[in-house]
Amino acid sequence: MQTYTLILVEDDADVRDRLVQLVVQHEHFELLATAGNVAEGLAALAKHRPDILLTDLGLPDGSGIEIIKAIDEQHLDCEAMVISGFQDEHRVFSALEAGAKAYILKHDKSQKITDAIINMMNGGAPISPVIARLMLRKFQVPAQNERGLPEALTRRQIDILKLVSQGFSSQEIAEKLGIRYYTVTTHIKNIYNKLQVNSRTEALYEAGRLGLLP
Repeated sequence: MQTYTLILVEDDADVRDRLVQLVVQHEHFELLATAGNVAEGLAALAKHRPDILLTDLGLPDGSGIEIIKAIDEQHLDCEAMVISGFQDEHRVFSALEAGAKAYILKHDKSQKITDAIINMMNGGAPISPVIARLMLRKFQVPAQNERGLPEALTRRQIDILKLVSQGFSSQEIAEKLGIRYYTVTTHIKNIYNKLQVNSRTEALYEAGRLGLLP
């Protein structure tokens, strides 16, 4: 596995130190810089051009969303993960719309931060279960459910989407459904194709908008 470079933007010193320890102790991560506000984060992003941005949203001089948006504005090959205490829908969806590929709550013990980062860099979209449920509630369309499932997705694919929304990994989904891991990954790829999305986060967003999940 290759080594990924990171910058970390977090204003809470205790949380920042904890995250720094997790990152520097991992053999596949190289921490290039830390920042405590938006201005420092933007400067570090431009200077170091990292593979990964880990950022909080609530910063003393603004929002981490500004730094996420700068990735696209500067045409950087960088993936953004939000590590935040915020779980209100406005901030969550603003971060995802800005380009964040993952959204992990700081104190979510069900998520191992370093595993979530690797998951993101392998094409996944790790999100805390609380955030996944928020997304589904926001975009649920009852009228669509009353008419039944669209023909585009099979019952098995709907079952897999439900488990994805609960935060389960592909391996865990395979074990729960009694099928092989590669079968799950194939179903997920087919779901992406049918919904015309590129990640789990986008799939949940679109499935919720279409009312595919009860």
